[in-house]
Amino acid sequence: TMALPNPSMASARRLMFGASALLLLALPPASAVDRKKFKTCDQAAFCKRNRFLKDGSLGPGYAIVEGSLRVVESEKKLLAKLKNTKYPLQDPLPLTLSLLNNNTFRVQITEENPLHKRWEAATPSADVLVPSTIQPMQEVALDIQDDQAVVSFGDTQIFVAYDPFTIEARMGGKPVLSVNDLGLMNFEAYRPKESIADENCESVTFEGPHKNKYTSDCPDDGCQTFASLVEGLEACEKLADCGAVVERPENGDLPFELRKERKLQPSPGGETAYTKKCNDECKFTAYSPPAADVTLEGWAEKVCKVIEDGSGSACHPKKYDSVSTAQRACALLDGCAGITDEDGDGKWSLRTSSEPRASSGSTVYRKVCTDAEPNRKVVAVSVGGHAGIHSFRMGKYNVVPGSVTVGSRPLYKHVSEDYFLYHSEPDKAWALGPKPGDSDVWMYTKSEAEEVNSATGSWSYYDGDSETWIEDAEMSVGVAEVELEARGEAIEPAAKKEQKFPPVEEGMWEERFDGHTDSKPRGPAAVALDVTYDGADHVYGLAEHASTVALKDTTGKTAGAYSDPYRLYNLDVFEYELDVPMALYGAIPLVTAHSKQGTVSSFWLNSAETFIDIEKGNRGKVAHWISESGTIDLFLMFGDSPKAIAKEYALLTGFQAMPQEFSLGYHQCRWNYKDEDDVKTVDAGFDEHDIPYDTIWLDIEHTDGKKYFTWDSSLFPTPKAMQDNIKSKGRKMVTIIDPHIKRDNNYHVHKDAEAQGLYVKQPGGGGKSYEGWCWPGSVSYLDFFNPNTLEYWSNKFSFDEYEGSTDILYTWNDMNEPSVFNGPEVTMKKDALHWDDVEHRDVHNLYGMQVAKGTWHGQAKRLGKRPFVLTRSFFAGSQRFGAMWTGDNEAKWDHLEASVPMLLSMGLSGFPFVGADVGGFFGDPDEELLLRWYQVGAFYPFFRGHGHIDTKRREPWLFGEPWTTRIRDAIRTRYRLLPYVYTLFSEAATEGLPVMRPLFMEFPSDESTFEMEDQFMLGDTILVKPVTKKGATTASVYFPAGVWYGWDTYVSFKGPRSATVKAPIDKIPIFLRGGFILTAKERARRNSLVMKKDPYTLYVPLDAGKAARGTIFLDDGESMESPSLLVGFSFAPKETGSGFVLRSEIVSDNGYQAANIVERVVVLGLSTAAVKSVEVVGEGGNKVLEFMQTDKHFTVRKPGVGIAATWEIHIDY
Repeated sequence: TMALPNPSMASARRLMFGASALLLLALPPASAVDRKKFKTCDQAAFCKRNRFLKDGSLGPGYAIVEGSLRVVESEKKLLAKLKNTKYPLQDPLPLTLSLLNNNTFRVQITEENPLHKRWEAATPSADVLVPSTIQPMQEVALDIQDDQAVVSFGDTQIFVAYDPFTIEARMGGKPVLSVNDLGLMNFEAYRPKESIADENCESVTFEGPHKNKYTSDCPDDGCQTFASLVEGLEACEKLADCGAVVERPENGDLPFELRKERKLQPSPGGETAYTKKCNDECKFTAYSPPAADVTLEGWAEKVCKVIEDGSGSACHPKKYDSVSTAQRACALLDGCAGITDEDGDGKWSLRTSSEPRASSGSTVYRKVCTDAEPNRKVVAVSVGGHAGIHSFRMGKYNVVPGSVTVGSRPLYKHVSEDYFLYHSEPDKAWALGPKPGDSDVWMYTKSEAEEVNSATGSWSYYDGDSETWIEDAEMSVGVAEVELEARGEAIEPAAKKEQKFPPVEEGMWEERFDGHTDSKPRGPAAVALDVTYDGADHVYGLAEHASTVALKDTTGKTAGAYSDPYRLYNLDVFEYELDVPMALYGAIPLVTAHSKQGTVSSFWLNSAETFIDIEKGNRGKVAHWISESGTIDLFLMFGDSPKAIAKEYALLTGFQAMPQEFSLGYHQCRWNYKDEDDVKTVDAGFDEHDIPYDTIWLDIEHTDGKKYFTWDSSLFPTPKAMQDNIKSKGRKMVTIIDPHIKRDNNYHVHKDAEAQGLYVKQPGGGGKSYEGWCWPGSVSYLDFFNPNTLEYWSNKFSFDEYEGSTDILYTWNDMNEPSVFNGPEVTMKKDALHWDDVEHRDVHNLYGMQVAKGTWHGQAKRLGKRPFVLTRSFFAGSQRFGAMWTGDNEAKWDHLEASVPMLLSMGLSGFPFVGADVGGFFGDPDEELLLRWYQVGAFYPFFRGHGHIDTKRREPWLFGEPWTTRIRDAIRTRYRLLPYVYTLFSEAATEGLPVMRPLFMEFPSDESTFEMEDQFMLGDTILVKPVTKKGATTASVYFPAGVWYGWDTYVSFKGPRSATVKAPIDKIPIFLRGGFILTAKERARRNSLVMKKDPYTLYVPLDAGKAARGTIFLDDGESMESPSLLVGFSFAPKETGSGFVLRSEIVSDNGYQAANIVERVVVLGLSTAAVKSVEVVGEGGNKVLEFMQTDKHFTVRKPGVGIAATWEIHIDY
């Protein structure tokens, strides 16, 4: 179901909403996502302040407290305390390092006695981790040294450095993964709000005319007023309760007033606010929304008068007695670029240009950046009589009067061709800049200059020609030489009081976006950490995004890169865009790096809103994790291949739930099948046109007024009879059940939820149920973190509670991000409260998974069979509770193309049971697009056709011939492959492997596959090349190393190479991999249940050594604890004599009995020499078999052997 109601819906549908029709009418038509409704990193305060902590220079540093490290041998853990070296008054953070089975290393950092309880996504109630499969590592060596601890297991070593705190992992002696190598770790400890101003800004008693004017009881519309901005700012600086100075022209002679809050109020003349921004020196920053940007010209009558001098530069006639006062005035004005002592009289004026002019001794100080450290500010110095204009860092030094001389000094190259370094004597000035004569030369002391130049080893000299620079040749140049002396009071910062917390910044205690306010009553609590994947050029994961398989750079530094981080924040995104890092419906915080040398992965277990920057660092790809709240809980996994990592991750969060076999067939869905007759007609249409399908779906219109667990009595008056008709043909039904509950006192679920306190609560702690808007109109949202809610919800699926339900009815959980039409970003307010006083911000990304979990348990209790649940929203661990789909896609070719990398990324993120709506949810596909989508969708793990209520009906037969036949063939392809697909899901359930795989997972050493996303592997055997361009009749296919055979043509290809192959309208290129045996069923049936007893066909494509292997998994297809059987097949040359043997053997016998037989064996790549005989050995004797031989394939007819038996088929020459 889509994100927001479309006002183009039929009026009858709008009337169903009752009061919510007003909401529909207020929504504008939309053809794509409204980007303004969804945040970027710059609009999320926690992301913005953490994203720019580069190299640790602006952020905190962390070190292990000396003497705190201890070893817990029995649990294979290291325990220590981490101190914040920049804010040492903060309490140390507990650090736990755990060695886990299957090559996993866990890093946990939290607060010991936090002001508020910090949510941990690893808590058992969240159900993300599976404790039974997470055990301490057994074979491990620990070496505790003076400056580091070394952990060794297998060929992996992990070095934990104490100061600064970093982690480096090596495999085979080579670095593969590093933590905090860039020093971007940040852990925002909870702090009391009332102490912030006192901690960061000096609070004084203001005597004189302003005494007692700035107190907490000031009126909301302002406190004291002033004639000048400077006076107002100076007063505001002294007052902890002052948040801003606001100019209100209607105040007359006293237009500047103080405010407690940084808010603008409507006024006839507009308002301009200058906010107080406490950094280390309590400087201020200017901004002017919603008025236009402030310019010098705009302030002509308010601060100063601007005049033009003869050179065309605007000077400021008002004189300031000190540099600091002038700098402050300049900082307030967007149009001011610097200040100058033009006349050398010690008085300072404002200027619109920062360029000094040659004079008898003009000095220009560039505009102060108030968020930088004082000794990093820049001053430009113009020296009379010398063409060069030089500058040095303001804050430490003045030019000694009379010290300017000209001399010849070497000139050194720095950083690039544009910047050079030259010097005088060691105790005098060193300068860095483009070249003599340019205006941006920075001066340093010798030690500072050496530090700046330390990263370079190249040298250049200027040869006297202004246009020529000579590399690696010694030359001299005349330069201005000055002596430096320490500055006076004007720039030197006052001695700072040692602080416990970083300075207050915008958005720490309250944040506004798109008309919504997040009260943030608990203040800042973000956590961040950088992980470097040494030597890796490709990283994957971070589902869900409509992006590429290989994650892109997010710093905008390379072609095609994003400028915003990947975002994980589950949202209902209307008609989502492609190739963007925007958040979508689900979040799995897993990044895997792969290279020819091996595979490593990091799992960031945090369920709050999270941004991840991806960039290429000096050592390899870097992921910078930034989460709004929670703790640092990082799992590092090491493997020799992507398949090894897939299992390690599954051991942490659980394996894919083994689905019922019917759920792997085709699903027919629409918003909405309007009544029981419509369902009956559609079901009969599949039989009439001989098209197989397993399940028909009902969307929200089947309910009584969008009240879930109910039926519309006029449209679906006999739901059990309707389901019985479906069941009689061996099919199933799915109904939608969403977590928003209509606020209707006659609705039993709402009455129960209110009476039992099962809803999420409003912010503020008053205990009132949270209310929002969704499909039913006014709704509340069940709190699935409340164990009583989970129990209540699961019980609602019982036959007694869910009236009209039967044993063939399964469930679709939609809108479970949760979707709140009138909420911030179409979701729930972050300050809403869950069970145990947990804020929604802490658990947002987990909500959808908890809904699906409750549904899964409810079905399990009701049916005693494996549940089937489809969820739109998900988190790590959701694979244990069913399937997901990619949401509200569009009927466009680019959405068909994008479905492949999206689903591949889901598999790499540990969620195998995934699909995309065939045909696109929005819009009307033409016949070609719909057919091409069915042809690809037949190879999706989850295969469903679905459409929006306003789209044209598109059941497979409605387009007429030849399209009906072509779509039928595509759907039948899925049913032919059902035994193989079911076997792949058994691998997902035991090995954690994706069903749909990128090629590099099967060919980890082939670098050509590392970014490939326009073709994929279904398991290890089938190569699929989707056709995603209109009118295409050929396709370029890359064949990795090995032998490949056309699925229907049997034409062979040898890799590695690319080839152009035919892709006619009736099929897409499909290839079988040599060396891998495929099991199939070839008889056309109406659904999977009817196929249960059908015979099998074995396809045996041979590798270059004329051999092949394969397996098939067998059970009853539905029971929770079904007996099972794993059968293995092998084909190889005979050890003696000329010929081959195809063998069957029982790999694992758990008691399942299967009577199915093998009716055909098709061998591809066999020698064309004439075969003399084919004989089956086993099952009570020998039997001569019929066969057929061509130049492309060899077929054994009716061998009649049991699929679950042990036998041999001998092919003799």
